[in-house]
This record gives sequence, C-alpha cells and structure tokens, in this order.
Amino acid sequence: MGNSRPPVAVYCGHMFNAGSAAEAELVARVDQAIAERATATAFGPLACGADIVIAEAVLRCGGELNVVLPFAEDDFIAESVLCGGEDWLPRYHACRERAAAVHFATPGAYVGDDNQFVYNTRLAMGLASLRARENGSQAVQLAVVSDSFRSFSTTGLAGTRADIALWQGLGGESVLIPAGPVPRDLVFPPKPVIGRGTRREIRSILFADYKGFSRLNERALPAFMDMVMGRIAEVLNAHGDHVEFRNTWGDAIYAIVDQPQVAARIALDLQARLRDLPGSLVPPGDVAGMRIGVHYGPIWVGTDRITGNRLWYGSEVNRTARIEPVTPVGGVYCTENFAAALLIDGCHECAFTPIGKQALPKDFGSVELYRLELPD
Repeated sequence: MGNSRPPVAVYCGHMFNAGSAAEAELVARVDQAIAERATATAFGPLACGADIVIAEAVLRCGGELNVVLPFAEDDFIAESVLCGGEDWLPRYHACRERAAAVHFATPGAYVGDDNQFVYNTRLAMGLASLRARENGSQAVQLAVVSDSFRSFSTTGLAGTRADIALWQGLGGESVLIPAGPVPRDLVFPPKPVIGRGTRREIRSILFADYKGFSRLNERALPAFMDMVMGRIAEVLNAHGDHVEFRNTWGDAIYAIVDQPQVAARIALDLQARLRDLPGSLVPPGDVAGMRIGVHYGPIWVGTDRITGNRLWYGSEVNRTARIEPVTPVGGVYCTENFAAALLIDGCHECAFTPIGKQALPKDFGSVELYRLELPD
C-alpha cells in the first residue's frame, strides 16, 4: 500500500439475520482481512449484519472502534438493527459501549430519506480520512458484499454497492469480503411520509454576521451597505449558480452552496475582501468585522408557503447559525462534517486546523470545530 503504518478502515456491508452457520464462516473471513492489514482503527455504523460483525472483529483484536450513526439512535435501532431480528440488539449495545467514540451525522429523527444514509457514509469516510492524515497512514474500505444480494434502497442512493462505488470514485481502495449465504429475511418498519413538494438535499451551509453592526451610528449605515454588503454580493455573484440560495437581514448572511470546496472558497474570499474596511465602520472601542460559520449536511428544500419562494431549512441550517457567534472576528470556523467533506473531495485550496469541541449557544450542544484558512 506504499505506507508502513496500519491503515484506518471505513467499513460497510449488507444487513442479514443472525445465528447462521454462514455467519460463522463470514466472521473468520472478516478476522483474516483485519489481521492481514493490521487494521487497528475503524469508522462505520452498527447496522445488523456486516457492520456489527466487523465492529466485533475490530474490538476482538484490541482495535479502536468509532461508531458513526446517521440520525437519532432510537430511530437507527428500529430501522437498521431490529430489522434483522432481536438477536442483534445486545450485540449492538455491546459494540456501542466499547466504542472509543460515537458520532452522529445528525442528531435528528429519521425522515425516510436515503440521503441521511448517504450523508452518514460520506461522514464516516471523511472521519477515517482525517484520522489517516493525522496518523500518516491511508484509509481503506472494508466491505462485506455478495453478488446475489439486492439492495433494500428504493432510490439506489444508499446501500453497500453505492458505498463501494462512492469510495472507489474518490480514488479509495476497497477490500471486498465475500458475505456467503447469510439469510436476509429483514423486516423494516413503515417509512415516515415526507410532506408534499418537499425533498432533502445534501449541501454546504454558510452563515455570517458583522460583529459591531448594532453599534454603528446612522451615518455609517449607507457605507456599510455599500462597502460590506456590496462586497459580499460581488463574491457571491462571482460563484454563479454554485450559490443556490442566499438571504440577508441587517448584517446577517445565509447562503446554500452546492459543493464544499466552493463554499470554503467563498468564505475565505469574503474575509479577504473585508480586511481593509475604513475606521468609520468600526465602533469606538470595539472590534468589528465578519464572523463566518460553515457546515455540510442534509437540508429540506421546498416552497415557502408565505412568499412562494424556494426555501432551504432544517436543523442543520439552525446548527450552522449557532457556529458563527463562537467564531472570532475575521475568522472562518467549520464543522468536522464540513472538514471531512472537503478532505474526501480532494480539496487542496484551503487548510483546516482542529480547535476542539466548542459549546454552541441556545442549547445546541457541543461540536468539533475547525479553523478554515488558506494553506501555507
């Protein structure tokens, strides 16, 4: 593999029922695959079947398990653990309790959307890649798969084969482990019904505000609109259709961007354009300037029933709005999810430095944040 350090694994595989002779044979193949690569660290979910089998194997060899779940745990258990039978539940809890970390792609409910699983897959891949970069190693995908298996995804977006295609499309190496004839008599709960005219998309979200705006005097406001908001508009306009939605109120900016690397470029461009503001836009005795927070996640998109305009909304939008208040003036903070998305997309136009877990205002919990900046 061109690197002497053990690889970091991101894993996936088909769901199946527990307790068959075929499962015991699969366990031996999984153990062998992990031992051959000396894999000591792994990232992935804990669905019934392959996920739990791989997680158990990682723990059995003394490795570090990092669980990545797509949405609220109770919903995940109902949708992706119990569908294979009650026997998986104690095995799920045993793995979770011994995990070094449990990441939630989103803390919200399952809404019947395959994009929630796709987002979780991308996050697990990004987290594995981040760890591999820190370790000076490589990330490799472990996938339990069989040609005879059909996908339970109705959209084709999610599932083991989609995960393999995504990883290999990013240039990653996949280690394919034959599943064998494990039984797949899965029973899923009814899917939640999504509202009429509404869909989910995975996008980059940018929020910014101008600290010190409320202390500007009335005479300074026209200059603010011209020199601050005008420059912001020029940066957004320069990126054309990549900016799918924008809104503003007072000094605040909200934008939806199609690609993480474009969102990163916009955030850094905004700060670069606002570095030479005149003293009239800095209240006496204050520090003034733009604070920018960036996130990447699944968002609802539909129609605003009041205005008739397109509207992007949801808990991940609200979360992003809580990042910019903890960001220093002139800085750009992004979530771990955004940094992971940048890394697996091969973005080299910016650098991100971890700053640790930060408590967000208005009871939005604590999140791992990174400082986004230009590379040295």
